[in-house]
Amino acid sequence: MRPRTAELGVVLCAAAVVVLVAGCSKTISGIPLPAGGAGAFPGTSPSSVSSPDRPREIKLDGAEPCGLLTEEQLPALQIDRAGRVVDNDFYQTKGCSWTVIGASSRLVPVTAEGISVWTEGKRAGQAAEIDPVRDFPAITVTLPNDGGRCDVMVDTAEGQYLVASFTVVPTYEDRFPKPCDGARKLAEAAMENLLK
Repeated sequence: MRPRTAELGVVLCAAAVVVLVAGCSKTISGIPLPAGGAGAFPGTSPSSVSSPDRPREIKLDGAEPCGLLTEEQLPALQIDRAGRVVDNDFYQTKGCSWTVIGASSRLVPVTAEGISVWTEGKRAGQAAEIDPVRDFPAITVTLPNDGGRCDVMVDTAEGQYLVASFTVVPTYEDRFPKPCDGARKLAEAAMENLLK
């Protein structure tokens, strides 16, 4: 009887260690992430966010952010004015911003890192795999405390991706698509031009 009790004690001790280790966490951008990185948010586990092969590589080096959309595409995206180039400190590059009353759209060609920084849980944000954009792997990234914004990220080349952001101002929701729908339309329009 005693050996069984000792064995039970060892099992309980081991279980307590597992619970303590699982409780350890690290913080990125002020939001606690589970230790281990991957699977930091729902939809970011390696099994749920895969990286299917790109049909080909589209390098974004030297891409003019405001040139990613044509003037003819703007009305369908509910954009009624030209974009303006903006510095994007987060990605350490330039992007293009189109602002209208009640919404804003932004495109950022990222060339200093791969999309895996999001899918592996290295960044604060909820990543989820979506249908490919023009046959290129894509994800959405949202923040739990910002329901009015959605980013669609398209894996264009090794170590590069395109960010399409769409934000709707509160009280204007009935005039614009849902944030992730708007971001996807923006990404599709930009990718159409990049594929030409």
